[in-house]
Amino acid sequence: MNNLTSLPQIPQVFVIVLNWNNAPDSIECLESIFKLNNDNFQVLVCDNDSTDNSVELILGWLAEHKLTVDEVSETDLTLVKSKLNTDVVLIKNKQNYGYAGGNNRGLSYTLSVGGKEDFVWIVNNDTTFHPEALNALINDAAQRSDVGLFGSTILDYHTRNTIQTQGGDRFYPWFGMSRHIGEGRLPKDGLSQETVESRMSYVVGASIFIRLATVRLLGLMAEEYFLYFEEVDWAIRARRLGINLGYAPKSLVYHKEGGTVGASVSNRRKSPLADFYGIRNRLLITRRLFPWALPTVYLAMFLVTFMKRLLTGQLDRAWMVLAIMLGVAKSPAQPNQATFSLE
Repeated sequence: MNNLTSLPQIPQVFVIVLNWNNAPDSIECLESIFKLNNDNFQVLVCDNDSTDNSVELILGWLAEHKLTVDEVSETDLTLVKSKLNTDVVLIKNKQNYGYAGGNNRGLSYTLSVGGKEDFVWIVNNDTTFHPEALNALINDAAQRSDVGLFGSTILDYHTRNTIQTQGGDRFYPWFGMSRHIGEGRLPKDGLSQETVESRMSYVVGASIFIRLATVRLLGLMAEEYFLYFEEVDWAIRARRLGINLGYAPKSLVYHKEGGTVGASVSNRRKSPLADFYGIRNRLLITRRLFPWALPTVYLAMFLVTFMKRLLTGQLDRAWMVLAIMLGVAKSPAQPNQATFSLE
């Protein structure tokens, strides 16, 4: 008898990269992925119906680097029942579904073809990686079977020596707001793994490493958010199911932060799209998961969010905040973008 047939299969990692009108960042991300010190993965590029030439540029880069690719339309995605034997699967979505909807198409593929011991690594397309970033996640996951989702050390892409957040953020339901963990610290002065995990409310969307078994139990991300707070919702639902969150400190991810949607640490410089969903989804997640906190969230939005924009002369943004609070706001006009109401 050949004992090799009884050996357990090595877990596979599916790396999901979401693209929308941003081939340069996506290509740099892909280049970094294929330089990882691990090749036991398949990349899923989910394109949210880009209106530029993103798909052509990405396909050209893959061909230039002799990487195999299968193109799958969203319509045909349900027909795929076994893993496609290529380096990359390019999933062409029918429209811009936002962060959750775009990534969910990739997750659906993994649920159809993946094994019970496999993993999914969702990364922002404006990230690059230390060569050991994936191995660090796998090693931590192998040692901690009680953890369903892991976060990485997210560092500033430009300086490389400044922490954006460690693993995830802490969410404050009374205000509908989050705070980065370890933000601004040097890597050598970062908080301990134990301290980070005691503070984590969720894993930040720039790098979410999740067991496929956890996805099966938890379900897909909620698509109502379109942009921002999806990972907060996902992790909070996970924790309510008894699924633990973990932090892999040696998994280093370099993040440009907000390049695709024009986000910035300054409210004045945020794009209307980023500002709208950042505010609107504070109410959405509160209504979905923390309805008892609605009075304080509304109060904080008026006293801080609305008044700050009013006093700094951002009258159009101040009106937007008020319209969101009153439930009459519509998302800013964006090409190829779906819109949703608050309900």
